[in-house]
Amino acid sequence: MKRVTILLVLAVLAVTALAAGCTGTSPDTTPAPTTGPQTTTAPASTTAAPISLVPEPTDAMPADYTVSATAQKDPIYKTITVTFNGGKGQENVRQLTATVTRSDGTTETKILTKPSGASLSRGQTIEFTGTAAQDRIQVWVTMDRPLGPNSATEFKIYDVVLPPK
Repeated sequence: MKRVTILLVLAVLAVTALAAGCTGTSPDTTPAPTTGPQTTTAPASTTAAPISLVPEPTDAMPADYTVSATAQKDPIYKTITVTFNGGKGQENVRQLTATVTRSDGTTETKILTKPSGASLSRGQTIEFTGTAAQDRIQVWVTMDRPLGPNSATEFKIYDVVLPPK
């Protein structure tokens, strides 16, 4: 009987010690550098002005440098996936910036950056949490050099409203 009691007390102490160890804070660590493309997330923000869920025209890119992107919303989880489809100018894309404007008034921006010494790959994705109502997706690319008669480096390549699912 005493042996069972002692084992029970030791088991409770072990569980308590493990639980206490799991609730502490860990020391700051430096993340290891990555060689792949970097995705940066800007914090979600509420816009002061009325939100616009009306798509606007996209920019015309020089024919030799065109790239494209698409977006889809999962009908069950409402996850919005933005996919970089590549194109003739994908070697010159420095970064891809996607912004979701949700029907609840919040916006979120994520950036896919070209890795050093490589280019963005076809099929790379950025994911957002969407809503059950309409959500607007806008995608811009920033080129690594000025293009066209206006010497532009940033082009809006995609602007659509995803319907409720």
